[in-house]
Parts: sequence; C-alpha cells; structure tokens
Amino acid sequence: MQGRYVRARVWHHFIGAMRDAGQIFFNTPRILRVRAAVHTPGFCLGLIALGLAVITAASHGLAVTRAMMFPGYPYARRLVLISEGVLLSERRAVPRPLLDFWKRNSATLAGVAGYQWVSRGTARVTPDFFEVLGARPHSFLLRRIDRWLPSSGQGEFAVLGRLKPGVTPAGAQSELRDLAFRYLDQPPSPSQQVQVVPLLARIRKPLYAYAVICIVTSALLLAAAGLGMRADRRRLGRIRGRYWAYFCAKSLSLPLALALVIWEFSRATSFTLTGGATFVAEPFFVWLVILACGAIVWWCLADQRARCRACLRTLQYPVRIGSRGAVLFDHAGTELMCCEGHGSLYLPAVSSDYVQRGGWTALDADIASDPVPR
Repeated sequence: MQGRYVRARVWHHFIGAMRDAGQIFFNTPRILRVRAAVHTPGFCLGLIALGLAVITAASHGLAVTRAMMFPGYPYARRLVLISEGVLLSERRAVPRPLLDFWKRNSATLAGVAGYQWVSRGTARVTPDFFEVLGARPHSFLLRRIDRWLPSSGQGEFAVLGRLKPGVTPAGAQSELRDLAFRYLDQPPSPSQQVQVVPLLARIRKPLYAYAVICIVTSALLLAAAGLGMRADRRRLGRIRGRYWAYFCAKSLSLPLALALVIWEFSRATSFTLTGGATFVAEPFFVWLVILACGAIVWWCLADQRARCRACLRTLQYPVRIGSRGAVLFDHAGTELMCCEGHGSLYLPAVSSDYVQRGGWTALDADIASDPVPR
C-alpha cells in the first residue's frame, strides 16, 4: 500500500514538472513571437496559400481541372459519346455487331470506335479508337488510363464517334436511330433508343456545376464586403482598405480551394462507361458541397468579426459580462480586447439585447467607431 502511494506521488510530481517545463518553454521569447504571429492575418492567408500549393502539388499540377478546361484532343468539339437508353443513368453499352453496322453505314460520322473499362487504369479499345480520338492520351473521360489494350473481339462497347464538319449531335442521333431500326428490323424499344452526347459537354459538366456553387459563395461574401465598405464610407467618411482586402482575399481563396479539392480528389468528376454520372456526382453530393460552402461563409464572417479593426489581429482576453439568465433586465455578453490596445469588441449573449448593442469600441483616438453591423 505504501509503495502504491509513493508511485502515485512520484507521478504527481513528474506531471507537475512536465507542466512547468511546458509553460517555461511556451513562454520563451521565440515561442511568444510565434504565438503572436498565429493571430495575424498573414498567418491565416499563408495557411490558405499553403493549402492551395499542396492541392496543386498533390494533383500533379491540377491534372483533372486542366483536362476539363483544355482537353488534349484535336477534334474535341466534334467528338461525341454514343449509347443506348433514355435516361443518362440508364444508358448502356452497344453490341459489337451494331457498332460495326454504324461504322459501315453512317454518313454523319467521320469515325466510330468502341472502348471498355477493364480495371483501374486499364482500357480495351477497337483498332481505330486513337484515330477517331486524334490522340493517345493518358486519360479519357477524366479517368486515368495507364494501359491501352486491344479489344478482345465481341461484347458490348461504349462508343466514341467523331462528327463530320457541319453535322450536329442531334442530326447524328437521328441517323443512328434509323440505322439501329434497320439493323434490328423492328422499331426499337425506349430502352434501345440511341443517345448522342458531346464529349466536351460531358467532361465539363462537373466543372460548371461546382464552379457555379463556389462562385455564388464568393459573390455572397463579396456582397457582404460591399455593404461593409458602404457603411464605412457613410459613418467614417473613408473605407478601411486593409480590413476589407483581407476579407475579400478569404472570400475568393477559400471557395477556390474547395472547388479544386472537389475536382481533383473527389469522385464528383467520375463517369460511368457510357459517360453517365455516378452516385457521388448526383444531387446528394451537391448538397454536401452546398453545406461546405455555408461553412465557409460562416467562418469568414465569424473570423472577420473577431479581428481588430485596426491591425487585423485576432482579439484576445475574453471577459464574460453579466448573466445569461438575466438578459431581460441587464445586458450579458463577452468582451474581447486587441492585444495592441486599439479597441474592444462587445458580443451580446443574444442578438436582441436592447440594453447594450454589440460592436467595436475604439480605444485609440485615431480609430473611429466600428460601422460593421451586428
């Protein structure tokens, strides 16, 4: 029993010594300077810039984004994906005999070829696939292909076609439906309807869809910045340029980082064999992205409000004022101070506090009151 007591006392003194050593270490001048730098706006923007650099390096120079924006095919605007089915999610591959029939009889296509996914990084193609595509790329439909193998004869293939100059996808679709009717010698059922979709439109669809969401997020934040600058000019007679420049930098860089993460690392840009959208690219994933954009808006506003209006450092030394249960008769909230003594920020416990409104109080004579709304 006595030995257990001695061991407990030794551990107690050991933990106390480690805690004291940690406090001494973190209170050294160098560490104090680092801790002070963490609260500066440059540190926040530096972290965002570092994140963008890491995204660029890890994605091999934004390979997927570049493939969506600038596909390396000489006939990119004339390439189409051909499949059977009505809905995009129900489209199926085409039997090899029908593919050969189209190749022999089509007057709207300059070339037709088939391809199959074999495994991750491997695809099988018909002999004229690269002639139709116009290149031997390292990816196709935003899917990285390390090995191109010749097709193994019969089976079902996803079809790639190249339109002749002046031919529209609708015209090619009408002709291929008629040819399918001739081949089957009977009216095709709805599930056998031929669909022709431009390749460029398919691979750029994730680019446009998620870019719109992120652009709307940035637009909302920039609109908030515009309202704040208008309030500055009305109440102060000038605009605090550094304060709002920092806010605008966050408003543009964070949605950009989110968009790059979606395009480069998520499966939102993955397609089925015939070019249909996979489950993760459906509306459920779009809602997740919208929630992420909402989190960006919330953090940008919260971070901006918790910074000094003069030096943009994060406000420190929170002091709780009043009691949350007595807001009906007295004000309650938290007061934050600028480490440089520029002013204090009072945050009421509830937004409807009519006793004392929240806001910035300048302690420096050169800094006027904060016009930012609650």
